[in-house]
Amino acid sequence: MPRSLGVTEAIREVIPEWSISGFELLALLGDILLLILTVGALFLADVTGVLRPAENEERCCSNRTMFVIATIFGGLALVVLVKAAFSAPRPPETLHAVPSSEYGFPSGHTMAATVTWGALALWVPLATRRTRVVLASAFVLLVGLSRLALGVHYLVDVVAAVSFGVFFLVVMGWVTDRRAGPAFAVAIAIAALAVLASGGSSRSLLALVGTVSAPFGWWVLERAGRPRQRS
Repeated sequence: MPRSLGVTEAIREVIPEWSISGFELLALLGDILLLILTVGALFLADVTGVLRPAENEERCCSNRTMFVIATIFGGLALVVLVKAAFSAPRPPETLHAVPSSEYGFPSGHTMAATVTWGALALWVPLATRRTRVVLASAFVLLVGLSRLALGVHYLVDVVAAVSFGVFFLVVMGWVTDRRAGPAFAVAIAIAALAVLASGGSSRSLLALVGTVSAPFGWWVLERAGRPRQRS
C-alpha cells in the first residue's frame, strides 16, 4: 500500500534548512536514551518516596511504578517487533535531513513517545491527569512533526505509530489489571518475539535484556528488604 500522501515532500519544501537543528531537538522527546533516562528518574523518585502511594509503604518500589516501567519497556520492544514485521522502507534519501535506519513504518520515535509519555500521563500522579494528558499529547505531536520535517517518515508512519502506541496502552492496562508481574511477563514475551522477528538485531537484544533485567532488579531490591525512610 502506498504510504506517501505528499505531506512529507510538502513540508521538506517549505521549511528552511536552519530549522533542521530545532526539529532534531524536538525528536529527542522520542529518543530511546532520553526515554530510558526518564524511566530511571521515575524509579528513583518512587524509591526515595516522592511518588509513594500511601498503601504501599512496605515496598521499596511500588507496584504502580513497576507496572509503568514494564509497560514502557514492553512498548519499546513492540516498536522493534512491528518495524521488523512490516520491514517497510523510509521515504527516499533525497528527503532525509538526518541519517536514519532502514525501516520507516511505523515511526519508532513517535510510537516510543506515545507509549512512554502516554503511560506517564495515565498512571503517574504528578499534577492533574488533564495536565499530564495535554503535555503528553503535545510531546507526541512535536515528535511526529519533527520526523516529517526531517524527511524520514511519511504521515501514515506517524499516524500508525500513535495508533499502535495508544492501542498497546489500552490493552496492557486491561490484560494485566495494572499489575507489575503480568506486565513484565507480557513485555518479555514481546521482546522475545522482537528478537525472533528481527533476526536477533542489536535493538531487539537490548529490549530483551531490559525487560528481563528490570523485574530481576526489582526482585533483588525487594528481597534485600531495604527499609524506607518515612516522613
